[in-house]
Order: sequence, then C-alpha cells, then structure tokens
Amino acid sequence: MTVYLPGQRIVLIHTSDPHTRLRPGTTGTVRRHDQQANTVAIAWDDGSTLSMLLDDGDRIALATDPAAITASQHGDDRPEPASSQARDAGQPAGPAADGDAVTYLTALPPCDIHRAVRNTVVAARYDGATRQGPWAYMCDGCFMAHGVGLGLGRGQRLLLGPPPGAPDAADGSRPD
Repeated sequence: MTVYLPGQRIVLIHTSDPHTRLRPGTTGTVRRHDQQANTVAIAWDDGSTLSMLLDDGDRIALATDPAAITASQHGDDRPEPASSQARDAGQPAGPAADGDAVTYLTALPPCDIHRAVRNTVVAARYDGATRQGPWAYMCDGCFMAHGVGLGLGRGQRLLLGPPPGAPDAADGSRPD
C-alpha cells in the first residue's frame, strides 16, 4: 500500500463519485492519509476538498509519476502525443501535434521564470500552469522543470506566425 504524506502533490486517476466536478488529471496536495480507513484528504487545486476512498475504487498517484499522469490524461490504452514523449525524454517538442493546445503569436513573450529568477530574457515557448500553482510563460527548459503539461486547464504551446490556413494579412486570401 502506498503511503501518502502531507504536502505531497498528487494527480487524480479515477473517482467513482458521480457528484464531484473533479476529473482525471486534476492535481492537488495531500492534507492527511488515514491508513486504517485507507482514505486520503486532499486540497484539490480547483478548491475542492473531496477525500479519496482508496478501498472504494478511487485512484490517485504521485504527480511526479509520468506514467500515472499520462494514464489520467488519455486513458491507459491511448498513445501519448509525440510532443509529450519528447518532453518526458528531456527534449523540446517539435512541430504541433494533433491534440496539442497551440496558440499562434506574432512575437514570443519572455520566459517569466528566467526573468524573475535569473534576470535574463529568454523567449517563452509555452504558456501554462506550473507545479507551484500559478501560470507562467516558460521556455523549453522551464516548462520541462516546472510545467504540468498541455491541454485544457494545463497549458499551451506558443508558435510564431499565423495558424495554418489563416487568411493572408495583406489581402485576406487564404494560402494554397
């Protein structure tokens, strides 16, 4: 049996509670683990305080377990997007892959973490939630170290230029 300690970050894999707004992939912080009752009291990042009843089918995992996070996002049988595989391998993601959240910009903003911690300017490639809680513009390295992933409520990639198939700014026509 896994022992969860107060302060540990966890991710929801599954809950059978039909009345909760929590969904797989939601993250939170352990407040208490009653090992006799096998319940874990959690302060969820969305404000919920629903405890997980591990003997009744609720499943959680440490947020540092990439396999568990992938399972919570996609289901156990769905392959992970190529950009997530690259990030987990310690490499920046390549071109936009299907399923990635992407925003197209005319200029990339600076990485908030580099600016605040190192007082340097580095172009951000991601806009997303951090493991510490607040959202930030992040470069590849900061996203791998501090980002929580891509998708609704998690983050998006920032790419330079118009979206594919967007009208040409000069004459309003679409490219071939």
